[in-house]
Order: sequence, then C-alpha cells, then structure tokens
Amino acid sequence: MEQVPSAGRLVQITVTEGYDLKGFKGDTPVTFIRAEFNQVVLGDSAKITVSPEGSAKYNFTSSFEFNPEGGITLDDLAHKPVFLTVTEVLPKEKKQKEEKTLILGQAVVDLLPLLEGQSSFQTTVPLHPVQGSPLETARSSAKQCRLEVKVLVAEPLLTTAQISGGNLLKVTLEAAYSVPESFILTGPGQNYMVGLQVPSLGEKDYPILFKNGTLNGNHSEAKACYERTISFVVDASEMHFIFLRLGLIYLEEKEYEKAKKTYMQACKRSPSCLTWLGLGIACYRLEELTEAEDALSEANALNNYNAEVWAYLALVCLKVGRQLEAEQAYKYMIKLKLKDEALLAEIHTLQETVGFGNPSF
Repeated sequence: MEQVPSAGRLVQITVTEGYDLKGFKGDTPVTFIRAEFNQVVLGDSAKITVSPEGSAKYNFTSSFEFNPEGGITLDDLAHKPVFLTVTEVLPKEKKQKEEKTLILGQAVVDLLPLLEGQSSFQTTVPLHPVQGSPLETARSSAKQCRLEVKVLVAEPLLTTAQISGGNLLKVTLEAAYSVPESFILTGPGQNYMVGLQVPSLGEKDYPILFKNGTLNGNHSEAKACYERTISFVVDASEMHFIFLRLGLIYLEEKEYEKAKKTYMQACKRSPSCLTWLGLGIACYRLEELTEAEDALSEANALNNYNAEVWAYLALVCLKVGRQLEAEQAYKYMIKLKLKDEALLAEIHTLQETVGFGNPSF
C-alpha cells in the first residue's frame, strides 16, 4: 500500500465502558485495562470498581503515533490489532505487601476502518475470557462480556485519491468445516484464530489472521457450503475431501440416495478406499446388496486394514446367507479393532437374528 508522506499523527483509543463483568472475588471487582499495540504497552487505566449490574465506566484513553516515515506504518495498522486486557486487582490480605492481580479476559480492536478513510469510529468488542476466568460462566449465558471502544485521529490518514488508488486486500473467512477432533473440547468453549500467508511483491509475506472464531456443529450450513462448492467447481484438485465430507453428512442424515450419488462422483474422479466404502455403505442402507458388495470389495482391495470395510462386508454376507465369509469378515474386523460401537452392536443383532456369523456361537 502507498505510504503517506506526512508528519506523525496521533491515533487515540478510548475505552468508555465495560459490560457484564465479574471477578474472581465477587461480582463487584476492582479492575483496570491495559492497552497494547505493536508489542508496546500504551498505558493502564485507573482502577475502577465494577457495579453490581456488571458495568464499569473506564473512560480510559491511550494513544500511539502513526508515522510512515519511521515507526508505525499503514501495513502495521492493516494487520495488527489493539489488544485490551482486563485485569482484576485482588483485595489485599493481612501482611500482604505487593498487590496481586488476575487477568479476566482480552479484547481486540481492528484498526482497518482508519485505512478506509474514517477519522473516527466506535465499536463494541467481545471480551474473551482466559481459561478459568469467572467470565467463562457469563459467556455461557445469553449475555456477552464486552467493551465499548472509540478510535479517533485528527484527520483521515488517507486521502480519497489514495484510497481509490490503493491495493488494500480484504479477505473474509465465513466458516471452517470438518475441524479436527482435538478442537471439540469437553470444557468451556474456546475462541479460534486462522492464519493465512499472503504473498506480496515486497521482501516478505504478511499473515492475515481471522479472529474470534467459535465452533458450530450446524450440519445444514456445512452441507449447503459443500453443495455450493461442488456445483460451481469443475476440475478442482482438492475436491476429494469435499466429496468425502458431504457424503458423510448425507449418511449421517440418512439421505442415502444423495450419499450414493456423491460417493459415485468421488469414485469416478479420485477413487480411494474411503470413497468406495462410502458408496458401499449407501448401497447397503438402500438394500442394494450386490452393488454394496462390489463397492466394498473395491475398498478392501485398496486398503485391507480398514475395520469398517470388513464390518460392512460382514453385514452383507450375513444378509445374503454366506456363513463362512461372514465369519471371516467378522474375524478381520475384530482383529483390526473396530471403534464404531453402534456398528458393532448392529452386527451382533443381525448375527443373533440369522443364527450365524460369530465364531463364538
């Protein structure tokens, strides 16, 4: 982005008020705010007592100098936020000399509006609790801990001509689907950040960070996203994963015809053990046993160490009355330690119904 050839200008950040706050030592804690930018502490607010209603009037202003000729530049404003840390001051105990404090949470303020021609703006930013903070319980309720913030410069940092001739890149990340299992925690909810390296013509690449992400188990949104992707992407090299995830959602929602169609597309474009397994499961649920066995055999040929493939082969053999093959498939499934307890229970129920398939009978 073009730099502005002018003297330094003061950027002021004012935290006016905090809402729905609470502390470790009660609902009316003494707190203060620390403002940081570009790894520099801008200052600390006065110590303010939170009201019984959970609000605190800070009226705390900190500032830094924007000076593209040497110091904080437009690039700094574009990808570095202001950090606001709310800290509780604990009551002094007897014979205690030094003051003890505990961090309650942290908020971030995006300064990008200053690069869009604004000389001032006001925003309400969520206050994200640190682990173990009493604000975690507040976040689980309908109310969100938050700070009211104002940002001000005496005059716009960029002229209209500079804005129209600039090359500011804006990227929006709407959602991330199929997140790792390690993201799904049993404790309090967490916030997530996604990083993206953006190539530039300069000496180095700049990271883009997508902050304040929260987990959402909404399958309908994920399904709609995958369906849109498949509808307009023709020859994408990474479509294999999209087909697998969409097919799995269809199976979980018992839309077996759609699952079959999706996995068939995947098998034609980039066949793998998992695409053939998905097709085999869909066909089995549709009672198309011959097609199911053909697909499962293809999956087994590509990877004969997949316990789920052997499990569904055992189900097919039980259904068609092939005792020896049903028992062999079951033995391999047990040896490979099938983890799906519901599927294992389904096999045991069918074994009891037909009277064979388990060597222990």
